[in-house]
Order: sequence, then C-alpha cells, then structure tokens
Amino acid sequence: MEGMTEERFITKRMMKLVYLACITPLSGLLFAAIHRMSIDNALSLIFIDVLFAILFIFYLEGSRLHKKDRPDSAEDYQRMCEYYTAGIVLLLLASFFPGYTAPVFILAFLLAAGLDREQALVVMLFFIAQMGQGGNMTTGNAACYLMMALLGIIVTSMYDQKEYRRYAEIMTMALSIAVPVLFYYLEEGIPTVKLLGFSCLSGVLSILGMHFLYDILHFRLAHFGEISLDTIVDPSFHLVREIKKYSQVDYNHGIRVSRIAAHCAANVGVDVKLAAVGGFYYRLGKLGGEPFIENGVKIAQNNCFPNEIITILSEYEGEMRPISTIESAIVHITDTLVTKFELLDRTTLSSSWNRDMVIYQTLNEKSASGIYDRSGLTMNQFIKIREFLSKEEELL
Repeated sequence: MEGMTEERFITKRMMKLVYLACITPLSGLLFAAIHRMSIDNALSLIFIDVLFAILFIFYLEGSRLHKKDRPDSAEDYQRMCEYYTAGIVLLLLASFFPGYTAPVFILAFLLAAGLDREQALVVMLFFIAQMGQGGNMTTGNAACYLMMALLGIIVTSMYDQKEYRRYAEIMTMALSIAVPVLFYYLEEGIPTVKLLGFSCLSGVLSILGMHFLYDILHFRLAHFGEISLDTIVDPSFHLVREIKKYSQVDYNHGIRVSRIAAHCAANVGVDVKLAAVGGFYYRLGKLGGEPFIENGVKIAQNNCFPNEIITILSEYEGEMRPISTIESAIVHITDTLVTKFELLDRTTLSSSWNRDMVIYQTLNEKSASGIYDRSGLTMNQFIKIREFLSKEEELL
C-alpha cells in the first residue's frame, strides 16, 4: 500500500526532473537565438546548459535524500519547475539591460523567497554564467552581478521581519545604484548617465517586486501543494479508508484521540482543527511499519499534508524531535491517556477516583519529565487541560 503511494510520487518527481533537464538547454538555445550568437558560441552555451542540468538534478536528488526533517516531495519539485521557468523568463528580459545594471538583485531575492536560499544561490550562479556566455561580460561586470545576487539572497532574511522591511527597501535602492556604479568605476571609469538611469530603474523594479511578491512567494514556500485539513479527515479520503481497512482498532483510537484533542484545544484557545487532525493521524506510521515515526512523516509528506501536521507526526512521543507546539503537546497528552485507558479494565475505570488518579499521575509524570518544556504550553493551560480531561466522558 505504501509502496504504491511512493511509486506514484517517484513518477511525478521523475517527470519534473525530465522537465528541468529539457528546459535548461532549451533556454540556452532561446538565449542564443534572441542575441544572435554565432553557432560555435551557441553550441558552447548549450553544452554548459546540459552540464548544469545534469549536475542540478544530482544536487536536487542528493538534497532530497539527505534532508532528514522533511524530505522534498513531487510538489516541491513542481514548485522548483515553476520558479525556475519564471527565472529563465526574467533572465531573458534582464539580458537586454546594459552591462552592470541587469536586475539580478530582485531575481535572486524572489528565488530565495520562493525556494530555499541554497537552491536560489545555485540557480543564480548558473543564470549569471549564462548571461556571461551570451554577451561580452567583463570580469567586473560578472563580479557586480555575483555581488548583487548574493545581496538579494541575504536581504530575504531581513525581509522576513516586517518591522525591517522599509529599511530593506531603502537599502535595496541604495545598493542597486552604488554597487553597479562602484564596479563600473573600478573597471571603466566615470559612470555614464545611462548607467545611472538603468541602475535606478533596476532598483525601482526590485522594490516593487519585493513589496508585492515576497509575501505571496514566501507563503507558497511554506504551504505549496498542501491539501486542506478538512480534506484529509474526510471519510472518503484514501488514507482514512486505508487506516480503517488496516485496523478498526487503530481507526477507533484515532477518532477518540481526535475528538478529545479538539475539546482540549478549544478549552485553552488554540487551533482546534489542527489538534483534531493531528490526533487522528498521530499513529500514521503504523501503515508503513518500522521505523514508525519516519514512515509516518514520509506518508504524510508524500500526501502533501500541511507542515503543521507533519511537525506533530515527527514529534511523536518526543522521541526524535522535542514537542514544539501546544497542539502537538495536546495530541501527545490525549494519545497517552486514551492508550492507557484502553489498556485498563472497566472495573478499574468504574470509580471516578481511580480515573482521576490515573489522569493526574500519568500527566504529572509526563510534565515532570520535561517533554512539554519547549511546546509553549503554560502551567495554567496544562492544569486546565488536566481538569477538563478528568471530566471528559469520551475517555471511558
């Protein structure tokens, strides 16, 4: 069952890699045609593009295989294809700017906003190399573009914090003028009016792109390809049906944990739906067998679960990663108690005093172990949840 899911996503990933392998030399061919390059220069450019495409694919696959916390899925590859294609289009437009003034800053900035920064740097190095191959780019010109690309990637970390965005935009305008002027002066002499004009235009375009596109791209980076929480707990969703088919006991357990976790979340004012869905899928790794936690994360990732759910699954029992959110703590608390109550006999649970003792002792031991220390769960919230659970009829 899990093999079929993984095979489906391997096929999707391969299709994206084939697309990257094809679009890269085609972009070089288009670049050569637009700039009317000689045949030998065009062939050299296409050869470089083919070489980069091969290395880039190995880089992406290597990154995916070695990323332990959340490996890339077919959806991440789809996002890479979209941004890479958009970057090629912007690169072709930027190549018509005079030397030193191409808006590589905003191109690097937007790539770093939509991809991770390492991927953005790799792509930008290739783009700058392609621009250099396509024209008579001097050493100073190449150094200028490299500096602007690095600055564009660095500024994304500053732009993450909304209170610094105005300063980042002012800095961008200043850098868009100062860096080209400096490199031009060092290599060519006194800057021209044309250089100043296009540098200002590049700065304005960069600020507009930052202001209007950053939040959109950054949100997609965090949530690209996710399906809604409502969808993944719908009875018709294939994983819900697979869990029920795999084990009616585990399915019933998930339903109980989901409902109780939702009630606990509502009592302390946190995300009810997130706690409910996280509770239902907390034992998802059982579908894939050992190792349970890694397989649970893998199944969720391959099915494009929201990152918040993947985080909860990766923090199962706090074994691999510490519990980092209140919702994750609530799911753990609920799953722990439901599991214990399922193991106890009805005679023991018939007494409210016995039930309270089980709840208090179990939760106090967990709390004393420090498992919730990094979750943000306050002592008042913990006590409120504990008191609520002592009255929760669905635990029985």
